[in-house]
Amino acid sequence: MNSALEAALKQARTNSGKMVEDLAELISIRSISSDKAFHDECVRCAEWIADRLRQISCERVEIFETTRSPIVYAYRSAPAPDAPTILIYGHYDIQTPDPLSAWTSDPFKAEISGDQLFGRGTSDMKGPLLAAFAAIEAILAADSLPVGIKFVIEGDEETSGEPMRWFLKEHGDLLIADTCLNVDAGMLGERIPTIVYGLRGSSSCTVRIKGPEFDLHDGMFGGVVENPIQVLARLIAGLQDELGRITLPGFYDSVRPISETERRAAQRHPHDAGFYLHASGSPGLIDDPEYSPVERIGARPSMNVRWFKGGERKNAIPVEAEARISFRIVPDQDPHEIHRMLLDYLSKFMPPTVHWEVENVITEPGVLVDLETPGVRALSAALKATWGVDPIYQRIGGSIPVVGELKTLLGIDSALTGFSLPEDHIHGPNEHVHLPTLYKGEEAIVRFLYTVSEGD
Repeated sequence: MNSALEAALKQARTNSGKMVEDLAELISIRSISSDKAFHDECVRCAEWIADRLRQISCERVEIFETTRSPIVYAYRSAPAPDAPTILIYGHYDIQTPDPLSAWTSDPFKAEISGDQLFGRGTSDMKGPLLAAFAAIEAILAADSLPVGIKFVIEGDEETSGEPMRWFLKEHGDLLIADTCLNVDAGMLGERIPTIVYGLRGSSSCTVRIKGPEFDLHDGMFGGVVENPIQVLARLIAGLQDELGRITLPGFYDSVRPISETERRAAQRHPHDAGFYLHASGSPGLIDDPEYSPVERIGARPSMNVRWFKGGERKNAIPVEAEARISFRIVPDQDPHEIHRMLLDYLSKFMPPTVHWEVENVITEPGVLVDLETPGVRALSAALKATWGVDPIYQRIGGSIPVVGELKTLLGIDSALTGFSLPEDHIHGPNEHVHLPTLYKGEEAIVRFLYTVSEGD
């Protein structure tokens, strides 16, 4: 083993206590990007991160204001002209902890139970972000950094892609790098290192139906005045057939078939139907004779209603009803075209007895990552050296918008992994991170930076 790498790994194993202290401090900052009431907390979180990056001797650290939460940029030059520069992406914003009643501890106060550290953002993604900071710090404590480093850390990943899209267009020259290390994905299990090569995109919006000018007694007006809840419910129900297939004409035209290679890979996937049943706590799974759960999540599109609002607990026809309709789409599907299909459907089937509007449109394309890039190969070697097994390559159902935008706008390929586990309750109550996995993640990043510096 490279003596410098060995010294850096030894250093990493001695500073785990500092990483836990940092994580406890960072999760105490309520950086909820979806709620304007927490904007100052997002600003405070960005400032905390900028200060931390200065501690690891970044030559330039700057906070860029956006229309929403700030973006943190940092840079440390390469040690030699031929050394690669690695861009490390992260986000500091978190989901709301609601409902608070479902938490067994304060979501903004770190609590350790066994090997788990509980708190909102511990796994998504303040913990993995700090593992990257700690890895660089361990290398610097043992030796000189073998690569140049850039950081771009946003505060709106959970809610809006616009600030990061603006930054890439206005300040993309700051981010030019040989590859991007993105640790916002995750692992399939404690002993199953994972590289993500496929991400679903999204096309989502809020549909609002407006009926009477004020709530009406349903005995006096029922059957005469249209009920917005029932109109919206009918429209949503019509978006899928009895087998759960999306009914929009042409919706599946651009969906590429699952290849035999991917199908064989899916059969090796450790998560079968039983896993999804247990992990979800659902009484049953949607039956699909053509595709396994793994295939449906990674390589097939889906539709979900994220929330539905309407009415009060009284005998009345409500003024309005609204719902968030979300399509998770796969590579080759155009999110703007999917939104147009939805608008055509609503226009065709919306009754003239109500007013309606669509807003908050979010569109992100799906992404496939080239597995033969130097960054992915280096990441694969680093994960194998850390966990002792070959990583599994996976397509996931979620979206990480910056991956496609870095490639499209700047030509930068990403290598995606992460150190969160399926049971970490990301976005749900009692989110936690498995500390031994996070510590190994730090070691994997140390190995990655040395491996990628050596090139092919």
